[in-house]
Formats: sequence, structure tokens, C-alpha cells
Amino acid sequence: MCGIAGRFHPVTLPDAPGWNSRASALLAHRGPDGEGHFRDAHCEFVHRRLALIDLSPSGKQPMGNEDQSIQVIYNGEIYNYRQLTAELKGRGHVFRSTSDTEVIVHLYEECGAELVSRLRGIFAFALYDRRAGRLLLARDRFGVKPLFYTVHDGQWVFASEMKAIAALPGFRAEIDRQACYDFLGLGYVPEPATGFANIQALPHGAVLTVDAGRQELKRYDRIEALPDVERRMSDAVTAVSNGLVAAVDGQSVADVPVAALLSGGIDSSLVVAARRLATGQATNTFNVRFPDRTHDETPLAVIVSEQYGTRHHTIDLGDWAVTPDSILDLVRHFDQPFSDTSFVPMYWISRAVRDRGIICTLSGDGGDEAFGGYSRFWRINRLVQLMRAPGWVALATYAAGNRLAAWTRDWGRQVSKAMRLARAGRDDSAILLAGLSNYLSEDQKRSLVNRPARDGLLDVYRHFDGYQPPGVSDLEELSRRVTENLFAVSLPSDMLRKVDMMSMRASIEVRVPMLDEDLVATGLTLPHRLKTDGHQGKLVLRELARRWLAPAVVRHPKHGFTVPLDVMVPANFHEALRDLLLAPDARTRGFLDQGQIARWLDQFQAARTDLNARGGAISRGGLYQRVFTVLSLELWMRDFQLAW
Repeated sequence: MCGIAGRFHPVTLPDAPGWNSRASALLAHRGPDGEGHFRDAHCEFVHRRLALIDLSPSGKQPMGNEDQSIQVIYNGEIYNYRQLTAELKGRGHVFRSTSDTEVIVHLYEECGAELVSRLRGIFAFALYDRRAGRLLLARDRFGVKPLFYTVHDGQWVFASEMKAIAALPGFRAEIDRQACYDFLGLGYVPEPATGFANIQALPHGAVLTVDAGRQELKRYDRIEALPDVERRMSDAVTAVSNGLVAAVDGQSVADVPVAALLSGGIDSSLVVAARRLATGQATNTFNVRFPDRTHDETPLAVIVSEQYGTRHHTIDLGDWAVTPDSILDLVRHFDQPFSDTSFVPMYWISRAVRDRGIICTLSGDGGDEAFGGYSRFWRINRLVQLMRAPGWVALATYAAGNRLAAWTRDWGRQVSKAMRLARAGRDDSAILLAGLSNYLSEDQKRSLVNRPARDGLLDVYRHFDGYQPPGVSDLEELSRRVTENLFAVSLPSDMLRKVDMMSMRASIEVRVPMLDEDLVATGLTLPHRLKTDGHQGKLVLRELARRWLAPAVVRHPKHGFTVPLDVMVPANFHEALRDLLLAPDARTRGFLDQGQIARWLDQFQAARTDLNARGGAISRGGLYQRVFTVLSLELWMRDFQLAW
């Protein structure tokens, strides 16, 4: 909804000439509808507004209480703001707007920092209590909205995007080598790390309180999966059906039209169906048509659109000017290493939505984590079987997978990897859980990063909440840990960061009904057997889809929002890659194996004309993931003048 930035010092706020105007300009894409400022001896606020609720001047931020002793700047939507407003008015609070922002101000007067436990929605906000000399920073439960901060010369500096922090006079960015080493395997930096040693992400579900006497970071919410092994499919589907309609209804509240992103997958299709059931109204829907037919789900999106009477718009990605500069600009926009290549279609569909005059959409993001949508949920069925197999079976399977990888590529590679994970999982399930998330294993990272450059750096396993034998072969427990790890690691650091950065770059808001608090709570009670049958996932959502959607949509396997970048990028993009990654002044040259990078670039380019040109050790997706991982790291280090 907006972009926020600010500074706070409990004693005296130092001058920062020109910073507020630079921060405002750097965040303008997040809020093109207006800007606001506040400054006193201790605090400075900058706000950029994307107006969705209360479009009048009374909705402008920073926003204060009756005597202006409380000031707030806020990014997001509070979906229960109407109920909270009525409650607070009944207690004597005077509201001067119809904005959801004002609820935060008055609720703080009632509850202090505990106000966050009353909020339902997506948010990141900064609140300044002038009387107490206190700053409060808060972020929503799942990490939908971002907030970053640093301490510089005694002042606390924060912003929706790190570029605004880096613009502070005298601030010098420092590299976090450990975070970057983690990134090389995952394709994203796990929060609260950012890639910068001196900038952190405020954890999701957390409040940071700062005043003259203390600084306290407190988690107000933690995601805990509590599967009910007695739960029945029929009860679960009814709960999800009611919950999704209620969530979509609540998240459709706005003073502007609300559209929906309709990929053709089950999650986004269910959201579109729920929108019609909740409101009875037709809506605008959007999908991306990919030039590569194996990645295109347009026919399914059209089926859903016709069934629910939407005004559908298909965006032809091939019509956009996908130039080297446009791709490099998107990579740079993240302010940290990030290489989930689905950011490309996410941006183009967001831009197309904005070009049609729409600034608020619903999406199907967030359904996979609680309902078992990722392949790792059904892969662990086989992994548990392998962990229980006799040693000689495990060794024979591993050897066969290695031999088959040379000529059956995908199948042989998967067998070999599965056996490695199963063997490691017998000793430490954190290794298994990390292996289900990594693009590069720890061994592969060590072959890429020169030995002196990785001395003292830790394996990525520490981010994954494993458990020791004898419970390692317990399928229900393993499924529970997978769920919790997804919410703790990849959801806020990868998927939600991608959606926020790309949608807000195009100046639109994306709301995520699948991450409604009650709906997620239902998903967290599902036993493993209601998530997957060992072949496909999201069994409860698929059962609901059988009631709401056409059979072709229900049968369609999970696809993901991916794009075949190896064949889509223009030919001169490969020249740009070589100029960047193999140049004598490349920032990554001093610590990454240049020979290995050159081989990846050769294979990446060969894929344009020969899909069989890649070797069996690396899949097609894995190949361009590796290239974009190195590219992202190189561009980020150049932009912020960082050295390993």
C-alpha cells in the first residue's frame, strides 16, 4: 500500500541533510499518490502513499491522535479495522478519517505494544510516542510487508526498502559474507539477514521497541503446526470453504476496484471463485501467457474466467521488451542478492495491471505452505521409506542414480539426490530439510567458492529446525517440520519478498487471502495424509476445487510461476552476462570459480537452440538458477561497492 522510512534517536536526532527527500524519491514507486513528513528533536518520518482506503486528504500520513502526541506511518491493510474502529469509538476515541491507519494510533493508546495481537492483516508500521520518547516498529505475522532497520551513529534508521537506508549521509554498507554464502545455495538471503552486515530485516511477527532506557525485540506470534491426526477430509474442506470466502470478502474492502491474479492454478482459481461467492460481483482477472507452451496455463485461466464471469485480461509476456537492461534493473531493485527467477513474470503482470488503471489485486500466493502444495511434501514419503531401507539397498540405489544421471537426466539425478538426502537424514534431519530447499548443496557451494573465501563460514543447515533420531523416520513429524520451516524461512525471505518488491515497483498492492490468519490456522491442523497422497499435494484444496472448479483445472498438476528464461532472453543478454561475470573487474572474480561460471554460461547460451545441450548433472531450471544467482550477487556487490 505504501512506502515508509524514518529515523529515531532517544536523545537528539542528528542532522541528515537531504535524506528525507532522497528517501521519499527512492520509495516513490511504493506510493505515487502523495507524500508526507514529520520531524521533531527525536524522530523523523517519511511516507509515500498508495491510496486504497479513504482517498481524501484525511487519510494522509503521518497520522496522529487527537493531540498529535502519537504519530504513525504504515504500509499495509488492517482487515478488521471496521470492527476495531467501532470498538474504539465506543470507548471514547475520536476518529478524523475513515482510514484503517487511524486504528493503529488509537489502539496503541489502549494497549501499547500489545496492539499488534489485535490486528488482522498485512502490515509494517512505525509508531512514535512523543511523551514516552519511544519508537515502535512492527511487522505482520507472516512477513507479507517488509521492514528493514539499522543503527547508525546512535540513531535507528528504518525503511520499507534498504535503498532508503543506504541513502543516509555517512552510511557505508558492509557485506555479510555468511548471508551471501547462504544465498548461493538457497537463491535468497534468509531473514533477518539481508546480505548487509549492518542492515537487518525486522522478523515477521515481531515488535521492536526503542527508548532511552532499552531496546527490545519481541516476537508476538510464532507459526506452530499442530496436526490433528483424527481430522476428517469433509470437516477440513468445509472449514476451508467457509474460511476462504470470509477471507476474500474481508480483503476485498477498498475504495478502489479490487482485481485478481488468475494464473490458472488451483489456489488463484479458488480465490477468484471465492470472490464471486463472497461479493456476487464480477471482477477483473489477469494472467500471463508465456511463449513457451509448456509453461503456459492460459487455457485453464480462461476456463475459470468463463465459469465465474470475470473480465479477463491475458498478458502476452512475449509482447514486452525483455531487454538485458530491463532484466538487470529488476535484479538490482531487490537491494540484496535474490535469484528466484519468477520475479520476471511477477513484475510484468503487475505492470500490466497498473497500466489498466488497477492498483489492488488478490492473489493465490501462500496456499502451498499450510496445505502441502510443494513437491517436498510428497517427496518426504519416499525419503522416509529410503531412510528405513537396509544399508545395502541405499548404496545400490545411490550408485544406480549416479549412473542413470548421465543419460536419463531428470530421473537419475532425482534418484541420486533423494538417496543422498535420505542417508544424511538418518543422522540429522536438518540436513534433509535444507536439502529439500537448496538449489546448491553444501558440497556444490564449496566447489564454487574458493577455500580461503569460505573459511569460517557455516553450513545453511542451521536455518532448518531439524530433530535427531530415533524420530527421524516419523513421517508426521517430518511433515510438521517442513511446514514450520516453510513459514519461518522461505515464505518471508523468498516468495513474499518477490511479490512485494515486484508489485510495489509497479505501484500496485497484492493481497493474499490464502494467508488469512484463520485459514492458515486450519491448514496448520492438517495431518500429513490430508496434505498429500504421495503423488500430489494440497488434497483439501483439491477437494474444494472439485466442488467449485471445472475438472480440467482440478486435474492440472502444480506448476509454479516460472518462466523459461534460457530461451526467452534476447541473444545479446548472453553477451551482457559474460561482460559482467567474467570481466577482470568482476566483484565475484576473487572468490568464485571462474571456470565453473564460464561453463554455466556456455550451457545457458546453448539452451537457446539445443534443449539437449545441457549435461545430466544440472536440470534446465537448475542451470539458469545458477546463472541468475551469480548475476544477482555480482550486480548487488557492484551497486553497493562491496568486496568479499
